Amino acid sequence: MSEIRTFIAIEIPETLRQKIAAVQDELRKEKGRVSWTKPGKIHLTLKFLGDVEENRIWDVSEAVKKGVGPFNPFNFEVKNLGTFPNIRRPRVLWVGIENPTNQLTKLAQNIEDELNKIGYPREKRKFSPHLTIGRVKSALDERFIYRIKNMNFERVDVEVKEILVMKSDLKPTGAIYTPLYKIKLKGN
Repeated sequence: MSEIRTFIAIEIPETLRQKIAAVQDELRKEKGRVSWTKPGKIHLTLKFLGDVEENRIWDVSEAVKKGVGPFNPFNFEVKNLGTFPNIRRPRVLWVGIENPTNQLTKLAQNIEDELNKIGYPREKRKFSPHLTIGRVKSALDERFIYRIKNMNFERVDVEVKEILVMKSDLKPTGAIYTPLYKIKLKGN
């Protein structure tokens, strides 16, 4: 049985992708080895499943459908830059997500609960919504870190209307993402 590398995600609008690309271009001017995420591939991951047997993809999509069942479309805000695990030793550069109504966290938790019922283990780390814009390959100099701390990323509102069950094919040129199922938020 073949396996499909699978994750659950929210697509972001093209206007936000363009804004992220502009920030990446500014940061590229600084010295530092960073593997930049192509703007067209940036998405908000709600749950990474890894390799899923092909015959279980339908079960996964049905679990996600149950998880999003009670949700109507809602908005979240994208703003600010940050790093994981911390600014002194960054490994991941991200754009942050403000979730004032907590809808995003509740949605992720519902999906996590439904997937757990069909055998996919819960994430050990707390859900921390973000958009990865780059992965740090070597220590960044003080100027780069200063730019991250002080660069302004003007707020963008994102409307969540659907959740995607995504396939990820790893290639030497980077991952190729393909939506397998699109699940609309329409509330019960």
